Amino acid sequence: MDAISEQIQEPELVAEIIEEPEIVVGAITDGSQAIAHDGFDVETFEQAADNYARLARTMEETAGAIYTGPALLRDLFWSFHKRAPRIAPVAPLSPAHEINCEIVEQIFSTTEWREMRESGTVGDPLSSAMATIGCAASAITAIDKETIRYLNQLHELSGEVERLFAHAEALDELAALTPDEERSNQLKKEAAQARADAAKNEKRAERLNRKLEESSEERGQRVRRAVRRGLAEAMAEVEQANDAIKAFGGGYDAGFGTENGAGGRNSPSTKEKLVIAQQVGKSPKLQQIAAVCGRFTRIALQQQKTRVKHPPDEITSITTGYEIERLLPSEVALLADPDLEDLFYLRFAERGLMQYDMIGHEPQGQGPIIIAIDESGSMTTDYGGMTGEVWSKAVALALLSIARLQKRDLAVIHFSGPDDLRLDLFPKGEATPAEVIACASLFFNGGTVFEPWMEKALELVNGSQFGKADVICISDGISDVSPEAQAEWAKRRAERGMRAYGVLIGANQGEALLDEISDAVFHLDDLRGDLPTLEVIFSTV
Repeated sequence: MDAISEQIQEPELVAEIIEEPEIVVGAITDGSQAIAHDGFDVETFEQAADNYARLARTMEETAGAIYTGPALLRDLFWSFHKRAPRIAPVAPLSPAHEINCEIVEQIFSTTEWREMRESGTVGDPLSSAMATIGCAASAITAIDKETIRYLNQLHELSGEVERLFAHAEALDELAALTPDEERSNQLKKEAAQARADAAKNEKRAERLNRKLEESSEERGQRVRRAVRRGLAEAMAEVEQANDAIKAFGGGYDAGFGTENGAGGRNSPSTKEKLVIAQQVGKSPKLQQIAAVCGRFTRIALQQQKTRVKHPPDEITSITTGYEIERLLPSEVALLADPDLEDLFYLRFAERGLMQYDMIGHEPQGQGPIIIAIDESGSMTTDYGGMTGEVWSKAVALALLSIARLQKRDLAVIHFSGPDDLRLDLFPKGEATPAEVIACASLFFNGGTVFEPWMEKALELVNGSQFGKADVICISDGISDVSPEAQAEWAKRRAERGMRAYGVLIGANQGEALLDEISDAVFHLDDLRGDLPTLEVIFSTV
């Protein structure tokens, strides 16, 4: 325990054994649980097992392999889910369950366990369940068959000892109440025999305990190595699930002052998170979009948070200069004194007057956002580690985070061939996970026809809901647009205060045309160099 305590730096996570624990309401008091817990923790685990079939199956499988397995799963789950887990049994551990305490101690001492908790398992039943499954499977695999046999025998012996002592006590009570002396003596003999049998079983249990103690150090090293591997694998699964939940469940705006972020009022339930993770897990494309979306959304939200294109309106510090409108009152007061007036003009000439240093913030949420995504077959081409489709869908999800944060309407126009057009509307940036997944999943895989999406965008812009819209079109090659369509587009842009931006991926085809209908065009040959483009797009919408 001392070695483990030295490795655990946070005081609230130090494992400690309480010799005389208080019984906690709702806790499991049969001596099977090493982690301090209460009724709420028990209920949380049971709900997680109900919601997540894999956890329930793992419970059944471990129970079939080793008697102490289900109790170990509960301890591990609480170690990931609880804010400050500690080893402190609410009832003295049974001999068979002492090994669970040993395993948990080994897990507490690993950096992988800490990293797993830091990834977001605390308070999250789904990620805690995923971590538990990977951790428990590795730990149990590392326990040799002989040890498992000893543990199961130890459990059986402990149960038999308890049964025999209880039986002996019942026989003694019955003997005391029996008027027949011969019958009473017989009952007492039977009670004595039961105690003798119990004593024999206790000695057998002690021998098994000694054997388990002798192999404790070697077993601990095996468990630790196995658990570290298991946690590393589980970490990848948890991260993939978290990426999916954040990307499609509206979790990336947490910490930016919204109510819809992770842990917010509208945060997905455990069941909803599980549905998202399972749906995304079946689609390599959605997995990649989710992985890329995290980076894009962080860039988008940071750009929206820090952009400074509005006239200065916030004082940040004091500096020197000669801007009259920013001068400190004490400097202006020099002009009121004839003896100090010359000093004022000297400092003015030298730009040495004290003045406020100010920055400006452009008001966010100027208008709705429209993003048109080319879904021609060529958008599945790889441009530096990802396809044009994945990149464009990740941009759309990042823009959705901006829209959700700023309560702006957002429209996604999917276009391809002449008859391939679909509109996804997200009023005030609100969308269910199913709607977001459906939007990201759609792909026409046809040709490229521009005018239909332009007409649809103008329909939206003509309505009051989409006035002063920011329009972004992402394509990998542009077809012809008639002069009439261009003229109508230019007219409506001017009338409705619309701003338009184009992103051309991997080709120059139609670049001049895209420039004609856009305020700015960004050309990307390799999507690995997309940062400047992303920063400009996310800071201007």
